[in-house]
Amino acid sequence: MVTIPNSKNLPYTELFDGNILKSKDQLLKIFDNLVKEETHLVFSCGSGITACILALAASVCSYKNLTVYDGSWTEYGTLT
Repeated sequence: MVTIPNSKNLPYTELFDGNILKSKDQLLKIFDNLVKEETHLVFSCGSGITACILALAASVCSYKNLTVYDGSWTEYGTLT
């Protein structure tokens, strides 16, 4: 199985309470479990759409230096 080096899995559905984005405090708890230091965060998914939701949530949490890899897994899988 091929994975993106140093990647973490965060399903975008974990960022919602029903159909509404969770509060900033709730989102911070989620991201704090994955991000140990301020760094360049790159978001990816199957096609690039749901990665934008992750980037939005990180932005709400005041993370800086965010990128959405719009080629996402569809492109990355062809490069390996």
